[in-house]
Order: sequence, then structure tokens, then C-alpha cells
Amino acid sequence: MNLDPVPPLALVVDDEQVTRLLVKRALESLGCAPVLEAVDGITAQEVLREHPDVALVLTDIMMPRMDGLELLRWGRQALPGAMWIVLSGLDTFDSAVAAIRLGAFDFLPKSPRTEEMAVSVRNALERRQLLAERERLHNELQRKVRELEETSAMLRRDLERAEVIQRALLPRSPPPMEGYCIQALYRPGQHVGGDLYDVVRLGERHLAFYLADATGHGVTSAMLSVLFKQRLVLVDPATGLALPPAEVLAAVNRSICEAHAAPGLFLTAVFGLLDTSDASLTLASAGHPPVLHARDGRETRLIRRTGPALGLAPDAHFQQERLQLLAGDRILLYTDGLLPSGSERELELLQQVLAKPLSSAQEVMAQLHGGAPAGADRDDVTILLIDAHAGASWFDNGAELPADSVSGAPRPEGEVVFHGETVDAAYLALRGRATWMHCDAFHETALTVLDGGRPLVLDLSGCEYMDSTCLGTVHELVARGGVVLAGVAPAVRALFEELSMQQVLGAIREDLPAAPELYALGTGDDQTALQKRILQAHEALSALSEGNREEFKDVVESLRGGQDDSK
Repeated sequence: MNLDPVPPLALVVDDEQVTRLLVKRALESLGCAPVLEAVDGITAQEVLREHPDVALVLTDIMMPRMDGLELLRWGRQALPGAMWIVLSGLDTFDSAVAAIRLGAFDFLPKSPRTEEMAVSVRNALERRQLLAERERLHNELQRKVRELEETSAMLRRDLERAEVIQRALLPRSPPPMEGYCIQALYRPGQHVGGDLYDVVRLGERHLAFYLADATGHGVTSAMLSVLFKQRLVLVDPATGLALPPAEVLAAVNRSICEAHAAPGLFLTAVFGLLDTSDASLTLASAGHPPVLHARDGRETRLIRRTGPALGLAPDAHFQQERLQLLAGDRILLYTDGLLPSGSERELELLQQVLAKPLSSAQEVMAQLHGGAPAGADRDDVTILLIDAHAGASWFDNGAELPADSVSGAPRPEGEVVFHGETVDAAYLALRGRATWMHCDAFHETALTVLDGGRPLVLDLSGCEYMDSTCLGTVHELVARGGVVLAGVAPAVRALFEELSMQQVLGAIREDLPAAPELYALGTGDDQTALQKRILQAHEALSALSEGNREEFKDVVESLRGGQDDSK
């Protein structure tokens, strides 16, 4: 019998030579090879140390120098993979119980019958093989889990970077609009989404705006919305005049249909053209939720879809509607994430909120979602609110508002890490109190910029405090090269000096231009990545001076121990 790929190695331990010989021959007939011998427990220990691959041990109990139970107790610790069968001339229940409690697989009377031994040996080797297979499967599962965790972390970082790119497609600030104000609010469901909007001034008279929503959410819908923006044509190339909304949607629909033929991929959109000379608004809707036109003292009007969704049929036809705006009128555009069920009750509630003359886009969101879309599988939400009266306009893309925004405009709170771009450099900013919770996204975004060969400016003008993880992360980035610091407050500079961060102090510049408009980055929730970031940051600080090494010694040792335990 041979259950293993190679014949199992066995050991017989008995002080009687005849018994050893009989058991040895029986084991060889069962497929064990070679079969080693030992006259007592001490000798058996020496043999097992020289042959740690022994698969099976058959040992007597009563032997000089070291008995079988003592050998068994030692062997279960020294060779946990070996199977043990105890032989004894003392055919007592107490001896069997003691042997089994110590980890023996079986207990046989001395000089067992061949059939009896064959069953016990076969079962022992099968048990060993099953345990080895279970261990192999467990290790394989652990390896797969680690691979999935690493892949998940990589995908999360890719999505966070994609979010930075996608936000660059959104308008940064409203165009000048005398006699009108416009508010925009954008909230992606999970990192990247399928919502897209823009507001563009076309010449002296016209203001064009659109809101699009690609089916689903995530990377696929984001790419479809990018295709929509790329193929959108707002003016006649021959005359330079603004195109009617229905023609704009028809043209972009044909272009999208030509670009892909995959079933199930489509987007809804609403396009508007405002003529400020006569306060007329022309709208066309491609399968989009109703546009709301609110006027004081009158029932809110719903402008429903004037054609099918984009990307379904290349020859689709679109109508358009013309509205006359009076002073105080309000126009609301939104994506379907604002009304999760799309019920008439939700639509009525939306009309009631819009009827309040001072309601903002944030208040509309708060009334419908309690402030933000909830749930792990939440949809994207975008709102455009146009008021026919003079006032400050602002766009809230989930980021910090420009410094010249109206003081009364809502401002996102609680964000710490921000990102922006200019022609010459990329900017990363820390605001308020920056802690370890913010460092993973901050570090990964910085690496993306530096790997792309762009210079990086760390704007700390709004940073009040940095903990040791943030300080170590900043040092790592500066040491990499291509990084300068701007707007360092005295309190933060004092932290740099206290920790001997000379390279960071040398990277501070006082003559840099002001940061551009910045967009908030999420903090991330990958605990493994955060723990690794904290460890690496403290290791970087510890290497700067002996004082740092002593100060952070316990932290580093604790984090290293935690990582070893997780392996």
C-alpha cells in the first residue's frame, strides 16, 4: 500500500529485536520504505532528528532510558506531521487513553495481527495525507486571499486616480452671466461615475448647458460620459453660431452609435440654450428625467423627454421646447440618482423644495437624500439650478470652492486632502489637521504625479497641524525629488525643525504662485494599506536622527509586529 507520491518513511521503536523485525517486515509489506529502527526513546530521538521526514512511528511503551509515552510527547512537538501508533504488551485501557491523549493515532497490542496492523497503518497514512492536503489548501486559500487583497487595493487606487482625472472634465467655475445665477452640485456614487455636466458661454448672447447620465455607474459609465463630452458639438463650424439643442443631441447620438455597438450602453442627457437677449430658453431631452420650471404663483411645469436616450438608434429624432423666463423663475436639471425610486411622490417633494425661493442645490440634495446619497451601491447625483435673477454662481464638485466664492455659498466641510493642476505643475494640499487617516490617498496621488514626470507643489497654506505619519510621508515625497513646499505655517515649520527634517526645510519656497482651484480627495478605507503607510512614514522619520529613532522605536516595532502577524 502506498498513498503518498513516494513510499512513506517509517520508524519502529522497541527494545526487543524480534518485535522490531516482525513489525519492520509488516510495514515493508504495506509499502513503507525504508523502515528505520531504534532500540529506545533516546535512540529514536536521534533518528528522528536526522530524518525529520518520517511519516509513521510505531513505538513500544515500556522501554529503558525513555519510554514510548515520553517519546510520543516529545515527538508530537518536534515532528507534528508524523503519525504515531503505540504498541504495548500492557493491554490496558489506561495505557490506551494516555497514548491517545498525547496525540497517538492508534493503540495496538504488542505483536499485532497483520490484518489489524494493516488497517491501522493505512488509516494513519490516509489521515496524514488528508491533513497535509488540508494544510496545502489552507495555504493556497491564504495566498489567494492575499492576491485578492492586493488586487483590490490596486483597483481602489486606480479608481481614486480615475476620479481625479474625471473631475478634471467638470467645469471649474461658472461663466459670467449678467442677470442670472447658476448652482451646480456633483456627487459620484463610488469614486468614478457616469454623470457629467457643463455650462459654456457661446458668444455674447448665448449660454449653453447640459447634464448627462450614462447607464449604470463605475468605470464603464464614466468612459461613456467621456465619449459623450468628446463627441459633443455646440456651434456650427461653418458659421460659428450656436446650434439648436435638438440638432446637438441628434448629432452626438449618431456619433456615439457609430463609435460603439455594444448592447445596453446608453446615456440620457438634457441640453439647454439660453438666449440672454430675450430671456428665452430652448431645451431638448434625450430620455432624461423631467426638467422643472418653477415660477412664483404658478404650478411648476415639467419638461419631459423630447426624444430617446442616446446610443440606442442612430436615426433617432429629437424635438425641443422653448420657454420664456421671467425674473425670479427657476430651472432645475438633475440626474436620476436624486430620485432613487423615480416615483411621483418624490417628484412632488422635489417641486415643493424648488418652490422655496431661497433653496440652494445643497438644500435640494438634503431634502431628498439627507445631505448625500447613502448606501454602498448608491448612484451618482448631479444637480444644475438656474435662477433668473442676479446673484453669485458657484459649482460644488465635492471640492473646495474658489477663494472668491460668495461668502454665503455652501462650502464642503471635513475634507483635508485636495488636488489641482496648472500648466506648469500639479498641486496637492493639506487643510486643517492632517492625520494618518489622510496619508494613503495623499501619498498615492503624489506618486501618480511624480511617476508621470510632473513637478509637484505641496500647498500647506491651510494646514494647521500634521501628525507624525503625515510628516514622514512628506519627507518621503521630498526625498524622492521633484517636490517643493509652499505656504508653510510657522507651527508646521516648527514640526519640521523639531524632527530634523532638513531636506524638507530646504524644499520650502516663498515665491510660488497661488494654488489653482483644488478638488477634494477621499481618505480611503484599506486598513492594510493604511498600516503599511504609517509604518513606512515612521521608518522614514526614524532614519533622520537618533532622537527620532528613540521617539518612534515603540511605534515602529509595534507596527512591524502587526504586519508579521498578518502574514
